[in-house]
Parts: sequence; C-alpha cells; structure tokens
Amino acid sequence: MPVRLRAALLLLALAATPASAQQKLKIYISVDMEGIAGVVSNAQAGGTDYEWARPLMLAETNAAIAGAFEAGATEVVVNDGHGSHTNLRADLLDRRATLISGSPKPMGMVEGLDGTFDAVILIGYHGHANQVDAVMGHTYSHALRHVLINGREVGEYGTAGMVAGYYRVPVAFVSGDKVFAEEARKFFPGVEALAVKEGIGFTAAKTLHPAVARERITAGVKTALARRAEMKPVSFTAPITLEVELGLASDADAVMFVPGMERVSGSTVRYRAADALVAYKVSRLIRMLARN
Repeated sequence: MPVRLRAALLLLALAATPASAQQKLKIYISVDMEGIAGVVSNAQAGGTDYEWARPLMLAETNAAIAGAFEAGATEVVVNDGHGSHTNLRADLLDRRATLISGSPKPMGMVEGLDGTFDAVILIGYHGHANQVDAVMGHTYSHALRHVLINGREVGEYGTAGMVAGYYRVPVAFVSGDKVFAEEARKFFPGVEALAVKEGIGFTAAKTLHPAVARERITAGVKTALARRAEMKPVSFTAPITLEVELGLASDADAVMFVPGMERVSGSTVRYRAADALVAYKVSRLIRMLARN
C-alpha cells in the first residue's frame, strides 16, 4: 500500500475515534440557591419572588456546565441541591448535562457523587450559620446552629467536601457569597473560589450583575479544571466526630433516639462515625429530626 494512502487511512481512523476512546473528564456539579448572584432574601430563595430567582439559578448552572465542557469535560452531572431539589427545569438545562432532581434523596446535596468523577463544582453555596455578613447563612436549616467535623466548624460545603474527599475527588471550583468564598479557600486545597456578592447583612448584599457572574463562572470553571492536578481532596481522619449544636433542647431530645448518639449538653449532640459517608448520613438524620 502506498505510503500516502496509508497515512490518509490512518488520519481517517483517528478522526473517527469514538468519544468513549477520548480521555475521560467527568464533572459533578452541586447547586444551591442562596449563593446565586442577585438572590438576597428568603422571599427570592423560596417565597413570593421564587419564580423570579429560579432562572438566575439555572443560568449560573448552565454557565458552569459550559465552562466544564470548554475545559474538555466528557460528562457533566448536575445535582439540584436547594430546598425541594426541584428548582432547575430539566427542559432549560444545557442538554449536554444530566440532572439529578427531586427529594428525598439518600445523599441530598451530593446525591450521585462517587469515585468515578474527576472534580466537583459547587454553585450558589453560602456561609454557615451565625456568621457576620453571610447572606442567608445556615447549615441545612436554622434548627442547626453549629456543625463541627473533628472539631472544625463547617457549613453545607464542608459536609459535601467531606463526601467528595471520601471518594478522593477534589473540589475544584466554588461560587457564592464572599464569606463562603473565603471559607472555601481555607477548606479546599487549591480551590478556585468566586465571590458573586458581598453580604452587608443577613438578607442584603452588594451583588455582581447576574450576566457578569455567569461570565466569571464559565471562565473560573475553565481555569480550575485546567489546574485540577494541583488540587487535593479534603481529608478527615477516621473515625469522624460529628458534633451539632441545635437551637432547642427539645430537638436534641429527638435526636437522642439515634443509636450511638451522645448528649454533650442540653442542645448539643455528638456522634462518632466510622467514615465520612456515615457521618454525612447522620448529619442529614439530625436535620430531619430537628424540625424547629
């Protein structure tokens, strides 16, 4: 066979190589609402102005998806993690991504996350409870005042990161309010963190225009995934001690029905978990039992 013909056939074969043979880059995106640009009040996050805010959440999600695919992603899975977990309209989501929607889900905000992913992205996250200028800051619900993992206070980002770390998957990019972005830089080694608004109270903020926030999310995700090799997963030494201060002693009474739970004080409970998955599930159970 002539050399030129052989070379031409080889080029055709390479061009026809299926996507499955390309280098895999599988990205997991967990999305909340309180940390979305322009969203500053409970009315917007789930009340009278909720339908106005939903498209903002969707648009930031699509911006992150776009950045992931521009960075070479071969698969993107999005988990709707706010409130009822039915905020993102599947018909308006970037069609290249798949969506996990609805509740209850066994793993809540990290449903579907496992060791097959190469990086985690957190969009629209917020600071934990009882922080100055954390926009609508809370940890799952206002029934939980403080959540500590091995003595370190965390918010929802921390328990999500703990599960990602269990699977040895780094958190590469996060977006939300300034307080959360600052926390994330300390918590996630090497993370790319974007502040889309700066709190000036619990339900007030100076915010980027949503279009500007979306542009920065797409660019930030691309940058983060390009340098993901520098990032390391969060690591907690097992057994993991989960300590939760609740708002009411009566909530702690209810939580004490969980086998193995310890009472630290009138409103504080402690659980020693064998690993991160158990600790995460117990934290969800505490939230469900504490309903004030």
